[in-house]
Amino acid sequence: MGLLKKITLQEFSNDISLKMGLKILDLARERNQRIAIEICRLNHTVFLYIDDTLPADKHNWLRRKANVAKHFEESSLSVKNDLKNGNMTLEDTFQLPNKDYLAKGGSIPLFLDNAGMIGTITVSGLTDVEDHQIIIEALNL
Repeated sequence: MGLLKKITLQEFSNDISLKMGLKILDLARERNQRIAIEICRLNHTVFLYIDDTLPADKHNWLRRKANVAKHFEESSLSVKNDLKNGNMTLEDTFQLPNKDYLAKGGSIPLFLDNAGMIGTITVSGLTDVEDHQIIIEALNL
């Protein structure tokens, strides 16, 4: 099975994003994991949760990971692996500044069937592979 690069949905709404975010949060709590979750729809945050124990800069981590998923229209973990395999960097190869882009796992773009990219779902707080994986596990993808 290959690395999940995007999530394609039949429909998407703020209510659906709430359900998705809560599923991820419930799974993290079952495992006693402290995470931050952001779901954006058309560049507007529609779900945001940051555990009280996480550093204040988690908003920035979420934003930078999501920027990578939006820019490349594939998961930030997939981009990280592509960069590593091609001996490339975001800054040198694509002129994307590190202050705004972070190629670490944890952000997956959301696509609407027959319509294109609609948003992103991003997790931070674990290892970047675990950030990516908890999204997939919680949403049963």
